[in-house]
Amino acid sequence: MPETTLPSQRRHRAPARWRRLAVLFACTLLSVPGPAFAGQHGTGGADGSDANPVGRIVEFAVPTEGANPAGITGGPDGNVWFTIQAPVNKIGRITPHGKIKEFPLPHPERYADDITSGADGNLWFTEPLHNHVARITPQGKITEFPLPQADSFPFGITKGPDGNVWFVESGANKIGRITPRGKITQFPLPTPDSQAYRITTGPDGNLWVTLPGINKIGRITPRGEVKEFALPNPDGAPFNIAAGPDGNLWYTDGGAPAAEVGRITPRGDVRRFPLPDANSGPIGIAAGPDGNIWFTESNRNRIGRITPRGELTEFTLPTPNLDNTPFHIAKGPDGNMWFTELVGNRVGRVTVGHGHGHDKP
Repeated sequence: MPETTLPSQRRHRAPARWRRLAVLFACTLLSVPGPAFAGQHGTGGADGSDANPVGRIVEFAVPTEGANPAGITGGPDGNVWFTIQAPVNKIGRITPHGKIKEFPLPHPERYADDITSGADGNLWFTEPLHNHVARITPQGKITEFPLPQADSFPFGITKGPDGNVWFVESGANKIGRITPRGKITQFPLPTPDSQAYRITTGPDGNLWVTLPGINKIGRITPRGEVKEFALPNPDGAPFNIAAGPDGNLWYTDGGAPAAEVGRITPRGDVRRFPLPDANSGPIGIAAGPDGNIWFTESNRNRIGRITPRGELTEFTLPTPNLDNTPFHIAKGPDGNMWFTELVGNRVGRVTVGHGHGHDKP
């Protein structure tokens, strides 16, 4: 796997193993030429001035040059929020019409990774290379909370089913929980070196986490009890995970021999959906308001949609540049899907349409 270090990581001198983990998932954007998918493709638009068909993509440039936008979430204020990793680390807010405002972090060298809406009406995000979880109000006030264990490397974060916020600690091999007031509790993972990456609340009231270091999906109860489920692909690397509209969990896997989207039931039964392009680099994934699951194909400049039954449609970004790297994706408060372009320095909006389990665009 070729390794590419992003500008925001070049400035930090964390231990080499965890610097590698910080960019592991960006590094799986293989940038290897491959065949185009021969099935259905959507077309993007530039200004949103005419009718918006399903799959229409509009991109908005981030004001800070070379910003590396990464994590993204729908906010409690009707806007979409995202993390900005370089050259000056910030949190971004974009309105449904594409107006962006940036909020600098109190310590500019602390890059933010993942972000989520909390039950307290604020946004919460992780600072993996500086060992903090932070909170930002819709007005832009930021408070940082240091983790109790050094080199914990928090990455994924999510609103929990218990009114708290949960996050992974890849370096400490733990799952963390933080209350709205900032009290942190840690729960150890049973298998060493699991390298937890992303976390979500499942439809069963538990937390679900990807463990790419050991090729497993983990389930943790609000009391901290952990169970791990091995994935059938022996060379897999589960990246992101999301609760689906069908009562299951869906995840992306860009490991060998081919890229795929996976589905795991609350009982741990797995079904794999290989993508037509083995090098498409699926990363972000999220459930849409249309009853389908949406994901990014970071190597191929596309957004994918898969129904609960496994029917796939792909939509090409309107900017013809494979370096745009659509990265993480989330449902916006406006009923569309929003995604970050890690290298392309844009935030994109995908028109979704409404319904349940669409099979065709």
